[in-house]
Amino acid sequence: MNDKLRPAVTTSLRSTMTLFILALLAALAVCAGIGHAQDRPRTALKTERFDRDPGWEGYNNHIPPQAAPTVTQDFGYSRTHYAGKEVGEIGGRVTRASEPAWYGARIPPKTLDDKLSASGTFALTEGGGGICFGWFNGQQPSGMGRPVNSLGMMLSAAKRGGRLAIHLITAQNQVCATFVTRYERYHTSEEKALKRPTPIKNDGTRYQWKLDYDPSAKAGQGQIQFTINSANGKPEEFEGKVFTVDLPAGFKKQGTTFDHFGLINVTRPGGPLKIYFGDLVLDGQPQDLSRDPNWDGSGNHATYQAKEIGGVHDFGFSATSHAGGAPGEAGGLIWRSPYAYYADRVGPLSLDDRLEARGRFVLVSGAPDSGFHCGWFNSQVKQVDDMDAALKGRNFIGLSIGGPTRIGHYFLPELATAHGGRGRVKEGPILKPGQTYEWTLAYDPAANAGRGRMRVTLGGESVTLDLEAGAKSKDALFDRFGIYCVGPGGAQVHAYFDDLQYTAGKP
Repeated sequence: MNDKLRPAVTTSLRSTMTLFILALLAALAVCAGIGHAQDRPRTALKTERFDRDPGWEGYNNHIPPQAAPTVTQDFGYSRTHYAGKEVGEIGGRVTRASEPAWYGARIPPKTLDDKLSASGTFALTEGGGGICFGWFNGQQPSGMGRPVNSLGMMLSAAKRGGRLAIHLITAQNQVCATFVTRYERYHTSEEKALKRPTPIKNDGTRYQWKLDYDPSAKAGQGQIQFTINSANGKPEEFEGKVFTVDLPAGFKKQGTTFDHFGLINVTRPGGPLKIYFGDLVLDGQPQDLSRDPNWDGSGNHATYQAKEIGGVHDFGFSATSHAGGAPGEAGGLIWRSPYAYYADRVGPLSLDDRLEARGRFVLVSGAPDSGFHCGWFNSQVKQVDDMDAALKGRNFIGLSIGGPTRIGHYFLPELATAHGGRGRVKEGPILKPGQTYEWTLAYDPAANAGRGRMRVTLGGESVTLDLEAGAKSKDALFDRFGIYCVGPGGAQVHAYFDDLQYTAGKP
């Protein structure tokens, strides 16, 4: 080769080789990139410790009260005899309110393994609220809607009269009960008057009653028996009958204890009533009410502005530590309606994405007919009609916290999409008020033959929801994760989440 051409050829070969190596590296980089894209997860988890205000979005979650009603409690020993044959009885003005108020005789601690018996008279002179009378525990949390650790009569009064039930509410807020007055499902206001009458008269009519609890009855599960008669010439259909409540299996093992016998309000916002109890006999011993018996009282003579008003939400970031750990959590006072949420902006996510969440949770207190949701939802639609319509008209996947009165509050998986997709289970883990739980939720879109599966754990329990064919709407999108409440009417819960980890988007 000509020596003059050698440098040029060498330079050309080097350039060609450099271009080849660069092209090869680029190809390898592309291949590596493709492989990484295929291997990487479709979604990413976000952690929120709530050690400071995370700045989540809130809608209707803090509603300023328009006017706080005045609550007046004024009951205890009374030198009257509306109910009793002679002067001296227990009663007065009792107002339904979130804060417990009671007046009762201190008794040696009793459990559901002890035999209990009581009798006496009562007279309702004004209606509008709710009370319980019987055995109860003086340590009562607020906002439970009903006294836990209680056994006896529960009376709910309205303008025309009252309804009466016999109940047991355990330490774990589970209920067994029966209505003495008729109480059936209704669909119209006309049906309500027929199927849910208020036959307990509020004109001072005297009623005589007797209540017994036998722990050995029903093969040792326990049974309550109750009878009632009035001084009316024409008795109502419930008078003279024996009403029984059989304790379900396991109720006697829930740690229920009673340390008082007497009168306590229903702890749910409402109105007042006036009622009196006399001629009392407790476990075979007549109670001397001819003079003040100096029973214990708590909040039974008080006037204050109501702290909780129906439908007035107050939840979001809180510097408290109800759920345990360091101060800072999400939650508060949550009513079932109106529609509200406190949530992080996420997504958009769909039912084709794997969704996961975990954290800590505590239900501080929860009244009957209360509940809310936590999970992923679409924030765009904000109109609410009723529970089913509201859920069916929205895109939501996550936790459902609520349940029937007899249970208290389940902790369950639930799915609802705007075009009719629905997934729910009827039973699962049951929450114990005041107990902090570790929980997890996982939704796998590929499981269950591609129809999707949800799995929830609460402490050591778990429940699985296999979605039915067609439940996974392709157009279901989620743009928020957090606390979400929807439903008509209903009552309140105090609940808190902490140390959350949840699917928030795609990497």
